[in-house]
Amino acid sequence: MYRDFATLVSYPGPDLFQALDATTQALAHEFPESAARLEKFRDSTAPLTNGALEEMYIRTFEMRAESALYVGHQIFGEDWRRGIFMAGLRERYRALGISEGLELPDHLSTVLRCLEVQELGQEKDELIGDCIIPAVRKMLQAIEGESPYRHVLDALLLCLPLPLDSEPELEDISCRPSSSSPFPILR
Repeated sequence: MYRDFATLVSYPGPDLFQALDATTQALAHEFPESAARLEKFRDSTAPLTNGALEEMYIRTFEMRAESALYVGHQIFGEDWRRGIFMAGLRERYRALGISEGLELPDHLSTVLRCLEVQELGQEKDELIGDCIIPAVRKMLQAIEGESPYRHVLDALLLCLPLPLDSEPELEDISCRPSSSSPFPILR
């Protein structure tokens, strides 16, 4: 599921709708609301040309820093802590054999590919609860208009496991101590 979501939040390519179908089908039974959001994305984007879809992606995620798909940017802004966070991610990716590709290590697509191979445990829970969920919530708040990509981010949030102590509001973790996080910046 995470690998397919990584494709859905990447720059639109020829594998977008294949990943969309696979993800929608995989989520239909366990996460029907999430699957329904992905169907809304399909319905909204099916009539678009490739060029129009690419333009929509750029307008949604690349024209405004507030809605950029960079998890570290969403959590820390352009503060020095983002650099330390990205270094921690790079180290984790090397340990897991994950290539960053052309993106920075904190791009949501790369972080999701990491989740695909990351073993269950506290580190994965912290990456989801302390990083991905708050970042995606901030992205959603910043997306202007009726971008169909809102449905993809909503679908992702609906199927991510919430931490047991999660708060419904955005939590600023940039200065919160954590004794167990493998990412030095979150300690």
